Amino acid sequence: MNPPLKPNIRNFPPSVFFFLLCGLSLFFSGCRQNPKKIATKEGRILHKVILQTDWYAQPEHGGFYNALIKGFYQEEGLDVEIRQGGPASVGTERVATGKVQFSLSSTDQIMIFVEQKLPLLVVYAYMQRSPQAILLHRDNPIHKWQDLDGKTIMVSPGASWTKLLQKKYNIQFNTIPLDMGMGRFLMDTEFIQQCFVTNEPYFIEQKGVNSKTMLIADSGFDPYRVVFTDQQFAREFPELVSAFVAASMRGWVDYIENAPAETNAELLRLNPANTPDFVNYAITAMRDNRLVSGNPEAGEFHARVSQKRLQRNMRDIVEIGALEKSMPMAAYISEEFLPPETRKAIAQAESE
Repeated sequence: MNPPLKPNIRNFPPSVFFFLLCGLSLFFSGCRQNPKKIATKEGRILHKVILQTDWYAQPEHGGFYNALIKGFYQEEGLDVEIRQGGPASVGTERVATGKVQFSLSSTDQIMIFVEQKLPLLVVYAYMQRSPQAILLHRDNPIHKWQDLDGKTIMVSPGASWTKLLQKKYNIQFNTIPLDMGMGRFLMDTEFIQQCFVTNEPYFIEQKGVNSKTMLIADSGFDPYRVVFTDQQFAREFPELVSAFVAASMRGWVDYIENAPAETNAELLRLNPANTPDFVNYAITAMRDNRLVSGNPEAGEFHARVSQKRLQRNMRDIVEIGALEKSMPMAAYISEEFLPPETRKAIAQAESE
């Protein structure tokens, strides 16, 4: 049985969760506990932290599982638990209330939540480009963004990129709610829906239907995929945040370069919807689209965040009303937890 399409709750309107999250954050802010300490058989003391992912275990999380399987987290003094996400998982709520220490989102969504007073902080950009895309039949005559004018697209409710595309390219298209299935696409050669380039195209091909994708990042709206934590946790335990970031970076670089068999075996064990062929497809898609490594010709590299790019993205979401006004980068993101050599490379890139 094929897995359901990702609901991409990261694209839901932040207002849906705002009042609940703020209330829970205030309630639990005084009830946080220090990370537990775990003693190993060898007598080492590890600090327990939890990463909440945004969906079931899959290659898009491969770098984190790789860091766990290879022992990179333990080498940094951490006992890391990775909790699988799903359609009912909201990482922002769990981080803001202290239930978990880390979760995954995108920079545009974190900007919006921080403006709404959630104490979140981005600490690591694990993907330079988002896998978010639109899915079309291969023979569909749509080849550029302007061709979407007058069309209908099935998307997650409130997806900000839909408004940005319409404004940027002076077009209008209808949207219908994502139903997390592929049936309508398979039945209608003119149907258009959102997807991840690492996921849905594979399952469409397995049904004997040829497809193509248009990566949203190529439209000019290109938020980073990021790890975030709670601002209070970052202040009180900066060494644990730095340790988590360093090990995760090692895990991601190794995973993309080498696709370790033991890590992929763990993904297969954790999520029966994964198959060896699908895992290979997703890793290839991440490589081909340079989601993790970025485009060196554009000055991108793993873990870098560009101030200019963030400012452009922020300006875009202010213009469509998703943000009231711009905010300084320091309000929602910090580079201090990256390894010194990465911070130095970023500073050099920013000066060029």
